Amino acid sequence: MSKNKPAPIIVKKEDESHAGAHGGSWKVAYADFVTAMMALFLLLWLTMALKPQQKEQISVFFQDQDLPKRDRPQETVVLPTYIAKDVQQGTPQFKLSQEEKLQYEVALMIKQLMENNPNLKKNSGVSSDKVGVLLHVNNAVMFQPGSPQLKPEALKLLDDVVSVMKKIKVDLVVRGHTDDVEAGNGGNMSKFELSAMRAASCVRYIVEKGGIPSTRVKAAAYADSNPIAPNTSDQNRAINRRVEFLYHSQEMANLY
Repeated sequence: MSKNKPAPIIVKKEDESHAGAHGGSWKVAYADFVTAMMALFLLLWLTMALKPQQKEQISVFFQDQDLPKRDRPQETVVLPTYIAKDVQQGTPQFKLSQEEKLQYEVALMIKQLMENNPNLKKNSGVSSDKVGVLLHVNNAVMFQPGSPQLKPEALKLLDDVVSVMKKIKVDLVVRGHTDDVEAGNGGNMSKFELSAMRAASCVRYIVEKGGIPSTRVKAAAYADSNPIAPNTSDQNRAINRRVEFLYHSQEMANLY
């Protein structure tokens, strides 16, 4: 009879009550969370430890480089981000090329001139790039509407322009700009002629009254070809009517 006895059936059941706890997927998610939190607190700590100049330097990388120049704020003073706290020593915090050191010195001096001259500070702006340092001044404080004749208050501004060239070995390009409607001599002078004569008036004063050799100064006329803001309102047109003073090293002179 033992031969006819059916074999026992064995059923194995897996205990699923702890399957989730012993799985590996939660460990990956937890590790990602811990890593993200560590990175966040590390970033916050670094931000608190940075000096103001270093924060300014980092902020440059988050600016929209595709934003058209004419749509950017114009009255903001933008100095090289490597300027050190000890301005009396004039020593940047980081190792700079000769060109960068020159721009640093020029920008720092212009900044100081703007602080000492409220009229210049109110009606101008300064920026720097790989070519040089650019100071732009509104025509409202330089010339009468439609005229290339310098105003008396413009002479002090030009004296400040000259003082930079006397202390730092840089050359200068003076750029004249108009808006899209301004014309000189009651409409008998084109925009290019007006912008050229205004730039020439500045150059003449810089050379004759400032004592700067003519080989270090050039004049350029742009008329309305390079507006800062769209010529769609009186306010924007007033911004576009300007004179620019581009300080650059003598090595960059062949670009102009």
